[in-house]
Amino acid sequence: MHRLHGLVGFYGCLVLGFLCLFGTLTSIGHELDWLADPALRVDPAPTLAGWGALDAALRRAHPDWVLQRITAPEGQYFAAEARMVAPDGTARLVYVDPYHAVVTGARDRETIHAMLRRIHRQFYLPNAIILDGRRINVGVYLSTPFGFALLVMLVSGVVIYPQFWRGLFRLRLRQGSAVLLHDLHRLVAGWAVWFLAVIALTASWYLAERLLADTGMRLEPPPPAASRPAGVAVSMPLDDLVARGRAAFPGLEVRAVYFPARPGAPLALAGQAGDLLVRDRANRVWLDPADGRVLRVDRIDGAGPLRRWDAMANPLHYGDFAGTASRLVWFVFGCGLTALVFTGAWMYLARLRRERATRRRLDAMRAARAASRRVSA
Repeated sequence: MHRLHGLVGFYGCLVLGFLCLFGTLTSIGHELDWLADPALRVDPAPTLAGWGALDAALRRAHPDWVLQRITAPEGQYFAAEARMVAPDGTARLVYVDPYHAVVTGARDRETIHAMLRRIHRQFYLPNAIILDGRRINVGVYLSTPFGFALLVMLVSGVVIYPQFWRGLFRLRLRQGSAVLLHDLHRLVAGWAVWFLAVIALTASWYLAERLLADTGMRLEPPPPAASRPAGVAVSMPLDDLVARGRAAFPGLEVRAVYFPARPGAPLALAGQAGDLLVRDRANRVWLDPADGRVLRVDRIDGAGPLRRWDAMANPLHYGDFAGTASRLVWFVFGCGLTALVFTGAWMYLARLRRERATRRRLDAMRAARAASRRVSA
């Protein structure tokens, strides 16, 4: 088991370390965008503007652009984000102050967070490659199997050190660098064992999720059809639609509004409803954009275990279920996981060198003994 643990960590250290590093940075990608782009930074006010005010501000600022989605801010000091399409077909991100309903800026979709996520998720390969007439995300198939490598390292590490909690506070500082590195590795692994389990399980699930999607199996029900297929315009005020959605789904905290993308498509309200660790789109209300009729209500509460797990995978993997606080926790433990990969590979290499040096000494001793016997004979 020692050999298996070391082999997986040593031969996979470059790719595993790469994925862990960029996954760690992805967890604070929104905060990096906030630091880099002044348009994302806003001053909080006592009350938030309504969804209708944000909608009106976006349409006033860009009347000839198509509004596809508005999402709530990532934190108290963040702007809300809208996805719009310019007349030339270019997708743009537009930021709007959620307190004063004022557009603060627009940019292309390649944010720091989006770039880091694509590197971590699919090695920055294209979102889909056409193979035999089918769109296949090859990058996901290349990255997600390393979730199983993390599972192997987790299980083998627990088998090697069944009482790993004994190393949670052990750090020998005066017995040489090798001992210190070994203690650091066990200390970080002991504190991060829960985190490693979460990342390994969710990363492995992404492979199964992609296989299900590419074989035509949907875990979420398809959206319902609206009653007016002739266009995609929203005829009712957005605040009225949101009010109808909340009436149909009491307790729903709307976190995103998805506008009709094509004729016959509904408008969707997505958000949180007090469920533990689920992404926003786990709870949705579908409405007819023409007359405001509620078409369907999707609740994650009461859904099957597979769908529930699917809704939990993203918040658990990236730590974005409690805003900046949880993302910072994931960042700290992600740094520890990245360090585990590289320190483990270094320890395995040092062990191989020690074993090789020991074999050489033994071979030299055997050769000397053989030579002594020949001389005495």
